[in-house]
Amino acid sequence: MRFESVTAYAFGPFHNETLELAPGMNVVHGANESGKSSWHAALQAALCGVNRSKGPPTKQMREFERRRRPWRGADEWDVGVVIALADGRRVELRQNLAAKSGSARDADIAKRDYSAEIGTDRMEMPDGSRWLGLDRVSFQNTACVRQGEMLAVREGAGDLQGAMQRAADKADMDTTAGEALKLLADYRRSRIGSTAAPTKPRCRARTAVSEAKDRLDSARAEFADHFRRQRDVKCLEESVAQHQRRIEAVRALQAD
Repeated sequence: MRFESVTAYAFGPFHNETLELAPGMNVVHGANESGKSSWHAALQAALCGVNRSKGPPTKQMREFERRRRPWRGADEWDVGVVIALADGRRVELRQNLAAKSGSARDADIAKRDYSAEIGTDRMEMPDGSRWLGLDRVSFQNTACVRQGEMLAVREGAGDLQGAMQRAADKADMDTTAGEALKLLADYRRSRIGSTAAPTKPRCRARTAVSEAKDRLDSARAEFADHFRRQRDVKCLEESVAQHQRRIEAVRALQAD
Protein backbone atom coordinates (compact mmCIF):
# COMPACT_ATOMS: atom_id res chain seq x y z
CA MET A 1 0.00 0.00 0.00
CA ARG A 2 1.20 3.50 -0.83
CA PHE A 3 -0.30 6.86 0.02
CA GLU A 4 -0.65 9.05 -3.07
CA SER A 5 -2.32 12.07 -1.48
CA VAL A 6 -4.29 13.19 1.54
CA THR A 7 -6.93 15.93 1.48
CA ALA A 8 -8.07 17.85 4.53
CA TYR A 9 -11.50 19.06 3.49
CA ALA A 10 -12.01 20.30 7.04
CA PHE A 11 -9.46 19.09 9.55
CA GLY A 12 -7.56 21.02 12.21
CA PRO A 13 -6.09 24.19 10.67
CA PHE A 14 -6.71 23.03 7.08
CA HIS A 15 -9.66 23.65 4.77
CA ASN A 16 -9.75 22.07 1.30
CA GLU A 17 -5.98 21.55 1.22
CA THR A 18 -4.21 18.56 -0.35
CA LEU A 19 -0.78 17.10 0.39
CA GLU A 20 0.64 15.17 -2.57
CA LEU A 21 3.03 12.34 -1.68
CA ALA A 22 5.79 11.09 -3.97
CA PRO A 23 6.80 7.42 -4.28
CA GLY A 24 9.28 6.37 -1.60
CA MET A 25 10.06 8.28 1.56
CA ASN A 26 8.45 11.68 2.07
CA VAL A 27 9.68 14.23 4.61
CA VAL A 28 7.22 16.88 5.76
CA HIS A 29 9.06 19.69 7.50
CA GLY A 30 8.27 23.14 8.78
CA ALA A 31 8.31 25.40 11.79
CA ASN A 32 6.42 24.65 14.98
CA GLU A 33 2.63 24.93 14.62
CA SER A 34 2.89 24.75 10.81
CA GLY A 35 0.62 21.69 10.58
CA LYS A 36 3.01 18.72 10.42
CA SER A 37 1.24 16.80 13.18
CA SER A 38 -2.12 17.68 11.67
CA TRP A 39 -1.15 16.10 8.33
CA HIS A 40 0.13 13.03 10.20
CA ALA A 41 -3.19 12.71 12.04
CA ALA A 42 -5.14 13.37 8.82
CA LEU A 43 -3.41 10.44 7.09
CA GLN A 44 -4.38 8.06 9.87
CA ALA A 45 -7.96 9.37 10.14
CA ALA A 46 -8.50 9.29 6.37
CA LEU A 47 -7.22 5.73 6.05
CA CYS A 48 -8.81 4.21 9.16
CA GLY A 49 -11.71 6.43 10.18
CA VAL A 50 -12.79 6.28 13.83
CA ASN A 51 -14.73 3.84 15.97
CA ARG A 52 -18.50 4.20 16.06
CA SER A 53 -18.71 3.11 19.68
CA LYS A 54 -21.95 3.35 21.59
CA GLY A 55 -22.17 5.58 24.62
CA PRO A 56 -19.99 8.58 25.46
CA PRO A 57 -16.68 8.98 23.59
CA THR A 58 -13.53 7.64 25.18
CA LYS A 59 -10.90 9.91 26.69
CA GLN A 60 -8.66 9.23 23.68
CA MET A 61 -11.43 10.17 21.24
CA ARG A 62 -12.24 13.34 23.19
CA GLU A 63 -8.60 14.37 23.04
CA PHE A 64 -8.47 13.58 19.31
CA GLU A 65 -11.55 15.74 18.70
CA ARG A 66 -10.18 18.57 20.82
CA ARG A 67 -6.96 18.70 18.83
CA ARG A 68 -8.13 17.78 15.32
CA ARG A 69 -11.59 19.23 14.83
CA PRO A 70 -11.56 22.15 12.38
CA TRP A 71 -10.50 25.42 13.93
CA ARG A 72 -13.27 27.12 11.95
CA GLY A 73 -16.68 25.74 11.04
CA ALA A 74 -16.70 22.84 13.50
CA ASP A 75 -19.88 21.37 11.95
CA GLU A 76 -17.69 19.90 9.20
CA TRP A 77 -14.92 17.42 9.93
CA ASP A 78 -13.89 15.64 6.77
CA VAL A 79 -10.72 14.03 5.36
CA GLY A 80 -9.85 11.87 2.38
CA VAL A 81 -6.93 9.89 1.06
CA VAL A 82 -5.97 8.20 -2.22
CA ILE A 83 -3.98 4.98 -1.85
CA ALA A 84 -2.43 2.53 -4.31
CA LEU A 85 -2.82 -1.13 -3.36
CA ALA A 86 -0.42 -3.95 -4.14
CA ASP A 87 -2.95 -5.50 -6.54
CA GLY A 88 -2.89 -2.36 -8.72
CA ARG A 89 -6.13 -0.77 -7.52
CA ARG A 90 -6.27 2.93 -6.65
CA VAL A 91 -8.78 3.66 -3.94
CA GLU A 92 -10.15 6.92 -2.59
CA LEU A 93 -11.29 6.81 1.03
CA ARG A 94 -13.47 9.65 2.27
CA GLN A 95 -14.19 9.88 6.01
CA ASN A 96 -16.86 12.16 7.44
CA LEU A 97 -15.59 12.19 11.01
CA ALA A 98 -18.40 14.40 12.28
CA ALA A 99 -21.10 11.99 11.10
CA LYS A 100 -18.86 8.92 11.58
CA SER A 101 -19.54 7.70 8.08
CA GLY A 102 -17.28 7.03 5.14
CA SER A 103 -16.73 5.39 1.79
CA ALA A 104 -14.01 3.58 -0.15
CA ARG A 105 -14.32 3.81 -3.92
CA ASP A 106 -12.21 3.18 -6.98
CA ALA A 107 -10.21 6.36 -7.62
CA ASP A 108 -10.26 5.88 -11.38
CA ILE A 109 -13.15 5.63 -13.86
CA ALA A 110 -14.93 2.57 -12.43
CA LYS A 111 -15.78 4.17 -9.05
CA ARG A 112 -16.49 0.70 -7.65
CA ASP A 113 -17.45 0.66 -3.96
CA TYR A 114 -14.94 -1.28 -1.84
CA SER A 115 -16.38 -0.32 1.54
CA ALA A 116 -17.65 -3.86 2.24
CA GLU A 117 -14.10 -5.23 1.98
CA ILE A 118 -12.82 -3.12 4.85
CA GLY A 119 -15.83 -2.76 7.16
CA THR A 120 -17.19 -5.41 9.49
CA ASP A 121 -20.75 -4.17 8.92
CA ARG A 122 -22.63 -1.34 7.23
CA MET A 123 -22.57 0.73 10.41
CA GLU A 124 -18.77 0.83 10.67
CA MET A 125 -16.56 3.39 8.97
CA PRO A 126 -14.31 1.80 6.31
CA ASP A 127 -10.88 0.96 7.68
CA GLY A 128 -8.21 0.85 4.94
CA SER A 129 -5.63 -0.68 7.29
CA ARG A 130 -7.55 -3.97 6.93
CA TRP A 131 -5.90 -4.35 3.53
CA LEU A 132 -2.68 -4.66 5.54
CA GLY A 133 -4.14 -7.29 7.86
CA LEU A 134 -4.51 -4.73 10.66
CA ASP A 135 -7.25 -2.60 12.13
CA ARG A 136 -7.32 1.07 13.15
CA VAL A 137 -6.01 0.26 16.65
CA SER A 138 -3.12 -1.99 15.62
CA PHE A 139 -2.28 0.35 12.72
CA GLN A 140 -1.95 3.25 15.14
CA ASN A 141 0.28 1.18 17.44
CA THR A 142 2.60 -0.15 14.73
CA ALA A 143 2.53 1.92 11.54
CA CYS A 144 1.39 5.37 12.65
CA VAL A 145 4.08 6.25 15.18
CA ARG A 146 4.28 9.79 16.51
CA GLN A 147 7.53 11.59 17.30
CA GLY A 148 6.91 11.50 21.05
CA GLU A 149 6.46 7.72 20.94
CA MET A 150 9.76 7.33 19.05
CA LEU A 151 11.55 9.36 21.71
CA ALA A 152 9.90 7.25 24.39
CA VAL A 153 11.33 4.08 22.82
CA ARG A 154 14.79 5.62 22.99
CA GLU A 155 14.33 6.16 26.71
CA GLY A 156 12.86 2.73 27.36
CA ALA A 157 13.33 0.27 24.50
CA GLY A 158 11.88 -2.53 26.63
CA ASP A 159 8.43 -0.99 26.23
CA LEU A 160 8.51 -1.66 22.49
CA GLN A 161 7.81 -5.37 22.87
CA GLY A 162 4.82 -4.64 25.07
CA ALA A 163 3.42 -2.24 22.48
CA MET A 164 3.89 -4.81 19.74
CA GLN A 165 2.17 -7.46 21.85
CA ARG A 166 -0.80 -5.17 22.47
CA ALA A 167 -1.02 -4.36 18.77
CA ALA A 168 -0.86 -8.03 17.81
CA ASP A 169 -3.49 -8.97 20.39
CA LYS A 170 -5.90 -6.43 18.91
CA ALA A 171 -5.29 -7.36 15.28
CA ASP A 172 -7.66 -9.71 13.48
CA MET A 173 -5.11 -12.47 12.98
CA ASP A 174 -3.33 -15.11 15.05
CA THR A 175 -0.12 -13.19 15.59
CA THR A 176 2.00 -13.04 18.72
CA ALA A 177 4.69 -10.59 19.64
CA GLY A 178 7.25 -13.34 19.07
CA GLU A 179 6.03 -13.84 15.52
CA ALA A 180 6.05 -10.09 14.93
CA LEU A 181 9.64 -9.91 16.16
CA LYS A 182 10.52 -12.83 13.89
CA LEU A 183 9.05 -10.96 10.91
CA LEU A 184 11.16 -7.94 11.82
CA ALA A 185 14.26 -10.14 12.14
CA ASP A 186 13.54 -11.77 8.77
CA TYR A 187 13.07 -8.35 7.18
CA ARG A 188 16.32 -7.11 8.69
CA ARG A 189 18.18 -10.19 7.50
CA SER A 190 16.81 -10.07 3.96
CA ARG A 191 16.52 -6.31 3.40
CA ILE A 192 19.31 -4.93 5.62
CA GLY A 193 21.75 -7.72 6.39
CA SER A 194 24.79 -7.80 8.64
CA THR A 195 28.31 -6.47 8.19
CA ALA A 196 29.37 -9.99 7.16
CA ALA A 197 26.91 -10.22 4.24
CA PRO A 198 28.62 -8.45 1.32
CA THR A 199 25.57 -8.49 -0.97
CA LYS A 200 23.11 -6.99 1.52
CA PRO A 201 22.30 -3.26 1.72
CA ARG A 202 23.96 -2.68 5.09
CA CYS A 203 27.33 -4.04 3.99
CA ARG A 204 27.08 -2.28 0.62
CA ALA A 205 26.27 0.96 2.39
CA ARG A 206 29.27 0.59 4.72
CA THR A 207 31.48 -0.10 1.70
CA ALA A 208 30.07 2.93 -0.11
CA VAL A 209 30.70 5.11 2.95
CA SER A 210 34.28 3.84 3.21
CA GLU A 211 34.91 4.48 -0.48
CA ALA A 212 33.38 7.95 -0.18
CA LYS A 213 35.68 8.74 2.76
CA ASP A 214 38.69 7.57 0.72
CA ARG A 215 37.64 9.82 -2.17
CA LEU A 216 37.15 12.70 0.26
CA ASP A 217 40.62 12.18 1.76
CA SER A 218 42.10 12.04 -1.75
CA ALA A 219 40.28 15.22 -2.78
CA ARG A 220 41.48 16.99 0.36
CA ALA A 221 45.07 15.91 -0.35
CA GLU A 222 44.78 17.14 -3.95
CA PHE A 223 43.34 20.43 -2.74
CA ALA A 224 46.19 20.86 -0.24
CA ASP A 225 48.74 20.11 -2.97
CA HIS A 226 47.01 22.55 -5.32
CA PHE A 227 46.98 25.22 -2.61
CA ARG A 228 50.71 24.66 -1.93
CA ARG A 229 51.56 24.87 -5.64
CA GLN A 230 49.44 28.01 -5.99
CA ARG A 231 51.34 29.56 -3.09
CA ASP A 232 54.69 28.58 -4.66
CA VAL A 233 53.63 30.12 -7.99
CA LYS A 234 52.72 33.36 -6.23
CA CYS A 235 56.12 33.45 -4.50
CA LEU A 236 57.90 32.85 -7.80
CA GLU A 237 55.87 35.60 -9.50
CA GLU A 238 56.82 38.02 -6.74
CA SER A 239 60.48 36.99 -7.08
CA VAL A 240 60.37 37.48 -10.85
CA ALA A 241 58.81 40.93 -10.40
CA GLN A 242 61.50 41.87 -7.89
CA HIS A 243 64.33 40.78 -10.21
CA GLN A 244 62.64 42.59 -13.10
CA ARG A 245 62.66 45.79 -11.10
CA ARG A 246 66.38 45.34 -10.36
CA ILE A 247 67.16 44.77 -14.05
CA GLU A 248 65.29 47.91 -14.99
CA ALA A 249 67.17 49.86 -12.32
CA VAL A 250 70.54 48.64 -13.62
CA ARG A 251 69.59 49.51 -17.20
CA ALA A 252 68.59 52.97 -16.09
CA LEU A 253 72.03 53.51 -14.43
CA GLN A 254 73.83 52.25 -17.51
CA ALA A 255 71.84 54.63 -19.69
CA ASP A 256 72.96 57.58 -17.53
